[in-house]
Amino acid sequence: MAFAMAPSAWAKRKPALFTEHDAAREAGRGLFVEDVEDSDDKLVYQGLSHLSWRREKGAATAAILILFALTIISNKAQRRAGLRSNNLVAATYEDIQRVAPLSRKLIARGLQLLRAMEAIRIERAGNASVYALQGIDQPGKWCKLPQQYLCNTFPYMHQLKHYFEHIKRPGSLHALKLYMLLLSLRDNVSNISRCGYDMISEYTLLRREDISDAIQLLIATQLIRFAYDSESENRKGDPAHNRYFILGLK
Repeated sequence: MAFAMAPSAWAKRKPALFTEHDAAREAGRGLFVEDVEDSDDKLVYQGLSHLSWRREKGAATAAILILFALTIISNKAQRRAGLRSNNLVAATYEDIQRVAPLSRKLIARGLQLLRAMEAIRIERAGNASVYALQGIDQPGKWCKLPQQYLCNTFPYMHQLKHYFEHIKRPGSLHALKLYMLLLSLRDNVSNISRCGYDMISEYTLLRREDISDAIQLLIATQLIRFAYDSESENRKGDPAHNRYFILGLK
């Protein structure tokens, strides 16, 4: 099935401790900074941990959906034009809405979050904006997004219909954060992502109960399934629930 190249380096940045000076610099980029146990150091929320339901609500969920939409718009434009020459894609809010049916307010805030996390860079070109998908022109900094599977015969991401309809629920954000992480960690040969709860929490700051619910929602909406032993060697201490098969990709 057809896939699109999605920026993934941003999703593999873990929250980190910085000094007051470094934390101030990160805050200047728009990343959230909080005190850590009355220490002089501060915790900077990077990557997927930056997408917090407490701070951003549905805008955080929208950010991931918008990134997927830009990825698909970019791939379609590239297929029409021939070989890709750069990582840029021009898109209006209406273009994004055709792939990701979201309000203009959510799109505006979602784009700000993506820029703060350096998943995209934004430039203006007349009435449209030009978005640079950061890293898709560099090996190891992009992942495959199952474009054909997500859209099927629809112009928008029909497979993600549940997340558009329930964007005001924290569970939608938790599931999409996990989905983005699994896409970024996916092994291209086996089509399997390996990661335990501790590793997922380290990247996303999700609680164990939220991780469990997110896995079940991704399975229910047919985005992932557990990998079979015949598809992936079951290493010692590697339980089945630590191996996830991405649906829609070979």
